[in-house]
Amino acid sequence: MDQKVQVKLIIRRVPMQAALSWLSKAWELFRQAPSTMIAMVAFMTVLGLVAQFHPVLGVLLVLVNPFLTAGFYKSIVLLQQQKEVNFQLMFSVFSEARYRRTFIRLAGANLLANIPLILLMDQLMEQTQAKAVEPLTALFFVAALSLVFMLFAYAVAIAYFLNEQRLQAILTASLTACWRNVGALTLFGMMAVALGLLGIVTFGFAFIVIVPVLQIAFFLSFSAFFALQLDDSAPAVLEV
Repeated sequence: MDQKVQVKLIIRRVPMQAALSWLSKAWELFRQAPSTMIAMVAFMTVLGLVAQFHPVLGVLLVLVNPFLTAGFYKSIVLLQQQKEVNFQLMFSVFSEARYRRTFIRLAGANLLANIPLILLMDQLMEQTQAKAVEPLTALFFVAALSLVFMLFAYAVAIAYFLNEQRLQAILTASLTACWRNVGALTLFGMMAVALGLLGIVTFGFAFIVIVPVLQIAFFLSFSAFFALQLDDSAPAVLEV
C-alpha cells in the first residue's frame, strides 16, 4: 500500500492530557518567532473585523481564509523544523495552484453550512429580545455549531498536508478526528477559556500572546490526531 494513503487513513486517538503538551509545545514554537506569529494572527483578526461591515466582505474573507490558514500552518511546520519564518509566508499558498480548487470548494461548503447557524442565531436573538428563549432552539443551535466546527476544524490542514482533494473525505476525517478526541479537545477548550479570562484581567493585553499560542496549539492537535509526527513517549491508539 502506498505510504501516502496510509498516512491519510490513520487517525490517532490521544489521551485527554495530551492537550497540556499542545500548549507547552506551542509556547516553545511561539518563542522562536513571536513577532511574526503575532502579526499573522493580528492580520486575520483585523480581516475578521472588517468583514463584519458588509456581507460581501464576509464572503471574500471566507474564500481567502483557507489560503491564509494554510500559510499560517505552513509557518508553524517550518518553526518545528527550526527554520526562519516571516509574515509573507502567510500568503505563499495563494501561488500553490494545486490547492485552489479544493480550498474554494471548502470555502463554499463552509458558507452553506453556516446558513442554518445564521438563521438559528437570528431566531435566538429575537427570542432573547422578547425574553422568551426556547430551550429547543438553543439546543439546536449548540448542536449545529458543534457539528459545523467538527466538520471544518481540520479541513484546511487535511487538504494541505495530507493532499486530500475529496471534499467528503476531508470533512469526514475532520469530524472523525474531533469525535474520537472529544476529551482532549474539551480540556483544550477549558484551558482556552481560562487563558481568555487571564486576557480579560489584563485588559486584553495578554491576548496578544494568548491567541497566537492557542492557534499554534490547535494545529499541534492536528499533527497528533493524524499521526504526522508520532511521539512514542505519548500513549495513543492509531485507528483507521
